[in-house]
Amino acid sequence: MRRFDITVLSISLLLLSASAKAQTSNSLVNITLTVPQTNQIYVADLDMQHIQSSGVLFSATIQSLASSPIQVKLRMTVNVTLTDGTSYPDIADATTNPFTLQPGQVRVITNVDLSGSNPAISVESSHFNSDQVDKLKSVALATGKAPAGVYQFVLQCLDQNSMPVSEEAQGSIIVTNPSRIELALPMDQGNVSTLFPHFQWMANVDTVVLSVYEKLPSQVSPEDVVSGVPYLRVTVPNSTSPAPGSFNYPPSGPGVRPLQNGRTYYWYVQVPGSVSRGSGLRSDIWSFTIGSMGSAAESGTQSGNINSEATAALKSFLSGTPYSYLASRISMLTGQATYDGNEISIDELIDILKNMDRSKVTSVIVH
Repeated sequence: MRRFDITVLSISLLLLSASAKAQTSNSLVNITLTVPQTNQIYVADLDMQHIQSSGVLFSATIQSLASSPIQVKLRMTVNVTLTDGTSYPDIADATTNPFTLQPGQVRVITNVDLSGSNPAISVESSHFNSDQVDKLKSVALATGKAPAGVYQFVLQCLDQNSMPVSEEAQGSIIVTNPSRIELALPMDQGNVSTLFPHFQWMANVDTVVLSVYEKLPSQVSPEDVVSGVPYLRVTVPNSTSPAPGSFNYPPSGPGVRPLQNGRTYYWYVQVPGSVSRGSGLRSDIWSFTIGSMGSAAESGTQSGNINSEATAALKSFLSGTPYSYLASRISMLTGQATYDGNEISIDELIDILKNMDRSKVTSVIVH
């Protein structure tokens, strides 16, 4: 009798497990989630039913896998983990009223739709954890910008009985709140002797957009120059964050216009993202002029003025402890740069400093 009871229990558990697996695998809806490239959001944006701006925090693509029309709801949850490890799970959520998906239909819904801008989508219920939000506001910036951390959005489709009919889709915005981008090379109002200048900057973000413009005779201010059509606009990933960025003007490629000898160009670096979302942080606008071209410059080697450019590159390499004291006392360099006894160009010096493993440097000697 005992053996019979145990056997029946085991079979029941196996059947239950198989049923749960089948229910999970038979999703009626496929949902994918995308989030924008942005480094700043506002605490108020987490209250999804009362969005105060028109910026998109997420975009959900929903596709029906059913063979007949179905009624579904969309549920969204926000989880926050700050850089100091503080966690705010389920800080906010919202669930829409049911809407119809036809067989194979694809529908795109964003957080902006929940604010009432899309009459076809309405919120059935929402939750905003005021205690957690108050704690988050206490560490937020005075402007209302959310503190640095990971802001995760979890979306899932439910049926009219609030049972899942899709897998969860997750996406995260990493907020860093960048405050400043420092340009390094080419030096402002400097001269370079190559049609392929080397650009360098400092930014505590993963990706930036570099823009280069030609100054026309009718343009007076830097803002006038950068209001035109860029000679180059390219997205450049930093190898690490924070880290100095680096980019060489390409000789060719889609959207690349060749620089010309004797012309003056303006450039800046910007954080990608929508300004309405608090991104769009931009560096100062610097200028440089293409000087007389020699054989080295024509081959892409930037000799430049060692007094300014090599000093800037060396200071950039020595930034931060324990080299900050030395960097602050480097006078203008003169003469020819050498490496292992061989003369090198400014571009070669910059590349050496950029690729050198700082952790293996035990001493720095300046002659």
